[in-house]
Amino acid sequence: MIYLNYAALCPALAAAEDEVERTLAEFRRYLYSDAGIEWYLRKVQECRHKVGALLHVSDPSTIAFTTNASTAHYLTLSSLKWEPGDTILTTTHENPSITKQLRALERDGVRVHAVKPASLQAFLQTLEARVNEPGVKAIVMSHVSHVDGRVFPVHDVASLARARQCLVIIDGAQAVGHIPVDLDALDFDGYFFAGHKWCQGPLGTGAMVMREGFFAHSRYRGIEGEHLGESPAGSFEIGTHNIGLIAGLAEACEHRHQPGIDTEPQRTFRETAKSLLGGHRNCRFMEWQGPHAPGILTFRGADDLDHGAFARRLASEAEIVVKSFVDYPEDDAPAIRLSWSATMDQRDWLKGVTEIAQRLGS
Repeated sequence: MIYLNYAALCPALAAAEDEVERTLAEFRRYLYSDAGIEWYLRKVQECRHKVGALLHVSDPSTIAFTTNASTAHYLTLSSLKWEPGDTILTTTHENPSITKQLRALERDGVRVHAVKPASLQAFLQTLEARVNEPGVKAIVMSHVSHVDGRVFPVHDVASLARARQCLVIIDGAQAVGHIPVDLDALDFDGYFFAGHKWCQGPLGTGAMVMREGFFAHSRYRGIEGEHLGESPAGSFEIGTHNIGLIAGLAEACEHRHQPGIDTEPQRTFRETAKSLLGGHRNCRFMEWQGPHAPGILTFRGADDLDHGAFARRLASEAEIVVKSFVDYPEDDAPAIRLSWSATMDQRDWLKGVTEIAQRLGS
C-alpha cells in the first residue's frame, strides 16, 4: 500500500510505541497507591515539559493532555458560558468534527459565521469587518487548513481579536509536528492538537494549551470533575488518563523537537507533485497567494470526474490511499488531497503520485 493520507493519520513512531509499553510496565509496579499517584504526577509533569519544548511553551503547567483535538475543542467550548446573540467567527476550512460542535451552539441562539479564505488579503479584510460587528465573542479556527494545507495568518488574526477583546481558540491539528510552532510568540487563549497526526504519536492522544487569560475571562465557567493536577489547565484532565499514551505522545514530540522540524524534504515533494500533476490541463490546485504547509497538496480534476469514485479506484486497483472531499467544505469540493511525511519512502511516493497523474490523463 502507498499511503498518501498522513494529514488524517500518521503511523506512530516505533519509539513512541515502545515508550507506551515501557511506561505502562513501570506503572504496574505502583498503580494507584500513594507512591503510584506521586509517580504518575511526576511522569505527567515530565511529559508536559517534552511537549512544551516542541511547542515553545515556557510554562508547561498551561498544557493539559486529552484524547484528541475534537475532545479538546469540546472541553474548551463547554467551559464557556455562551449567550443568545453571541457570534463565533470561524472558517469554511474547519474539520467536520469542529464545525459540528460549533453548529450545535446555534440551538442556543449563538451565531456562527464561517469566513471563506479566498485569498490571504481578502480573508483578513473580511475577518476584520466581521470582528467589528456587535456580539462577536470568539474566533475559532485552524492554524493550518486540513483541506489544502494553507497556513492561516494566526498572528494577524490574534491581533484583530485582541483589539476587540475576542477569545482566540486555535486548532493546531495540522500544524504541530508539521511546521514550526512557537506558542510563546502567539497571543491566544486556547490551542489544541492531536498526537496521532504529524507528531506521529499514538492513537488516542492530544494536548491543549490554555492561557491564564482564558480562565480569567468573564465567560469562563469551569469544568466539573476530579483531576490530579493543580494548575488551571489540569482541570481539563478529567478522570483517569492512560499514562502510557501520554508518555508515548511526549516521546513523539521529543523526537520531533530534537532535530528540529525540517520542512524542505516535504516541500520538495510538493513541488515535484505539482509538476507531475500539473501537466494535465484538467488538474487545478487548491492554493492561495500565501504560505502552505509542505506536506499537503490538494487538487481538482475535470468537472465530470467523480472524485469519490476516483479515490476508491486508487485504493482498490492501485493500493494508493488518498483523501477525497466530495461535498465538503463549502465551495471547495470535489477535490483530492494528497499528504505525506518526509520520512516515507521516496520511491513509493513517486510511484504513487505518478500513478495518480497517469490516471488523471487517461
